Amino acid sequence: MYFDILVIGAGPAGLAFSAMAADIGLKVGLFDRQSKTSLANPKNDGRDIAVSERSRKIMYGLGAWQKIDPAQISPIRDAKVMDGDAPFALHFNPQNAGADRLGNIVSNHLIRRALYDVADIRPNITLFTDAQVTALIRTENMARVCLEDGSVFTGQLAVAADTRFSQIRRDAGIKANMHDFGQTMIVGRMAHAKPHHHTAWEMFRYDGGMAVLPLTGNTSSIVQTFCAEEAARFMAMSDEDYAHDTAPRLKGLLGGLECTGKRMAYPLVGVYAQKFYDERLALIGDAAVGMHPVTAHGFNFGIQGLDNLVKHLHSAKIAGLDLGGVQALKAYNRDHRRLTWPLYQMTEKMMGLYTSNTIPARIARKAALRAASFMAPAKDVLMARLADVSVGKLLAGKLPSPKLPRF
Repeated sequence: MYFDILVIGAGPAGLAFSAMAADIGLKVGLFDRQSKTSLANPKNDGRDIAVSERSRKIMYGLGAWQKIDPAQISPIRDAKVMDGDAPFALHFNPQNAGADRLGNIVSNHLIRRALYDVADIRPNITLFTDAQVTALIRTENMARVCLEDGSVFTGQLAVAADTRFSQIRRDAGIKANMHDFGQTMIVGRMAHAKPHHHTAWEMFRYDGGMAVLPLTGNTSSIVQTFCAEEAARFMAMSDEDYAHDTAPRLKGLLGGLECTGKRMAYPLVGVYAQKFYDERLALIGDAAVGMHPVTAHGFNFGIQGLDNLVKHLHSAKIAGLDLGGVQALKAYNRDHRRLTWPLYQMTEKMMGLYTSNTIPARIARKAALRAASFMAPAKDVLMARLADVSVGKLLAGKLPSPKLPRF
């Protein structure tokens, strides 16, 4: 059976890309090892995603954002970063960038369900579930996907969306920088006595990192990172003990805590592919770039990368070029690298600094936060990008008018 595009993996990246490709008139074959029931009704995995304004607009254009219950969407109206016991915090106020929010918090399983729904209604997407891909064969003229049941499918281009531990990437011989941060992330929703005022917090405690993602009402997604041994101890606690031991780590920020959702643990591993394409193959989502969650950019980089790839494929289609040809794939590789590489590198270095508890590291962290607090223009540009506000207009309003010479 022939398709224009063969997509391997029906997670958020695979689903969104398939819908985008379908919208430019391409015939898509989408393959996933999960059942149709699991994809249509994904389980709550405990993760809540910070969706930037640009990513929200992309989802809206697909019809996915409208499928999420507005009551389940919580705005981020403020963000603060704090180190250890420092009395000050690095503050990101979106109003300085002319916006009312930095983004929105949405549960990961709701995003997955919405993207499944929009992909499912597009007639030129064929979804193959319970489909175990055993081989991807690429030649000068075509890509061929082989399934465990003996089925074979051909297309112009194969797209790997099979997680940051992508087997397709490995089989293609594409190297990846994999950084094991040596930490485990515990996520879980908690009710609290004090209001969060829709402020997101990132706290680099000396005994492990913490993050607060504000949800609706007096509820937040609390994220904590520990070494594996300490994470196992926290995961083994009762809900009451976990809430009791977590509250002091927040230094009274939210008052008393109560667990309202199941705790989940995830090892922290960052991944950056050496390149995002090969002959008749493109890598998307976490198969291309798997970010540390501290930046809250993983999902946003993923969906913005898909938008970028589809634009280049659309240009190739209009020009009558081969969709698996190198021109569109090279352009995607260039643009996605420009988007992701600086922050990926910065994250690796930052986490190296913030996971060290030596005295020099503590001094360096505080100095870095102090310095960053005085970089108002740079902070405003970052916020403008998150809120999808024109950076040009922002800078035009922020920078002083030049003084003209008097004659």
